[in-house]
Amino acid sequence: GLRPADLARLVALGALWGASYLFMRVAVPHLGAEWVVEGRTLAGGAVLAAFIVLTGRGFAVRRFWRGYLVIGIVGVALPFWLIGTAVKTIDASTAAILNTTSPIFSAIVASAWIGDRLTVEKAAGIALSIAGIAILLGWTPRPMSAAELAACALSLAACACYGWVSVFTKVHLKDAPSSALSAASCLVAAAALAPFTPWSAVASPVPAHAWASVAALGIFSTGAAFILYYRLIADLGPVKALMVTLLIPVFGIFWG
Repeated sequence: GLRPADLARLVALGALWGASYLFMRVAVPHLGAEWVVEGRTLAGGAVLAAFIVLTGRGFAVRRFWRGYLVIGIVGVALPFWLIGTAVKTIDASTAAILNTTSPIFSAIVASAWIGDRLTVEKAAGIALSIAGIAILLGWTPRPMSAAELAACALSLAACACYGWVSVFTKVHLKDAPSSALSAASCLVAAAALAPFTPWSAVASPVPAHAWASVAALGIFSTGAAFILYYRLIADLGPVKALMVTLLIPVFGIFWG
């Protein structure tokens, strides 16, 4: 079962990741998706790195650098880019529903990789939760264009990344400090995304609230959130940790 501390972390993580939709909605129209994702990972990584240095904690780079590269690229940069590209075509509620499939991918990978059995009860619980989220968000089946189907495929690919990486973290990085893991993954993602970010000046003056949203997205919805997330993977395992994706749409609606 869940301990009260684990439940508190899950709810806090759901609130932080749910708020990211609000921050993105404010910032993306002024800065564009690429700049927002780059700013998000850079701000989150910088704040976390400063926290580690100031508190005298270690990064354990020599021991875990390979894992940090994998997490930063496959677990942060790639899914952020995939989802950022997808939401240009599909609406936020569809993206949120698709995002809740992450525990399914995690359960399949965990079953194949670490022998964490995918029971009928576990599969049914995840399916019921996703159905509940779909009803809550008011999803209605309608014919989709080829572009929308392609965008849905990108969203599902991002969820597959999250599912695979959650198990990878449990297997290869369970002893890595969660703050160092969070900082390194953000900084690796920022470095990986930098060549693809258009380094041209933003056309119109960017209002202060848009910059504030990017800062909040980086510090709270990325930096602080990843510390909670990696701690949950270590304590609960990859499948239960990714159950937080079922809370994100609820908080997304609440903050919105």
